[in-house]
Amino acid sequence: MNNIDAALAEIDRAIGGLGARGVQIFTNVAGQPLSRPEFRPIFRRMVEHDLPIWVHPMRGPDFADYKTEGKSEDEVWFSFGWPYETTACMTRLIYCGLFDELPKLKIITHHYGGMIPFFSGKIKLGFRQIFYGTPRRNPLAEECRLKSAPIDYFKRLYADTAVNGEPAATRCGHAFFGTAFSLFATDAPFDAEQGRGLIRDTIAAVEALAISRQERERIFAGNAASS
Repeated sequence: MNNIDAALAEIDRAIGGLGARGVQIFTNVAGQPLSRPEFRPIFRRMVEHDLPIWVHPMRGPDFADYKTEGKSEDEVWFSFGWPYETTACMTRLIYCGLFDELPKLKIITHHYGGMIPFFSGKIKLGFRQIFYGTPRRNPLAEECRLKSAPIDYFKRLYADTAVNGEPAATRCGHAFFGTAFSLFATDAPFDAEQGRGLIRDTIAAVEALAISRQERERIFAGNAASS
């Protein structure tokens, strides 16, 4: 990602020559947000291929939780920093106008969208909107010249089910994104059972959703196969 021309060439090689069905990128590039103009060609190229970009959070213990400290303590960077990083990345991409420019762009967010489903109410009500807007008027969205309400763009994201097999988190993610925008993922093999626990528990969490068998099949495989 520090050489956009090389990245574009690799995208074309992987998809055209190797049969890749999408690409993975991280939420930032050496600390730079993906909303910066230099990364826009990556998104344009994936729209041309009509294939998704899967975005994984990138944040380490060197990202301190408090300004007075030099590193993140107690694995806060992992447990809570990653969901925040995903949410911040998606928000920046939305407010920079990326989805208005590329309405057919497909982005898959990891960990069921990070903080997005749980805090959807805060997405609908911006800070400046409280004092200077109305229930249907967001001053920041107007300033950024968004064509739709911010929440509408978040609803256009895809999300995977990798929330460590937690039923409540799976229900929350599915309630926000819906069956059509949910894709099965587990984070395997990254658990103490070499992934077996994550796979087992994530399958059980999806099976526990109050949806039809056909909807479950879409989450397990159908949505990914049709992307």
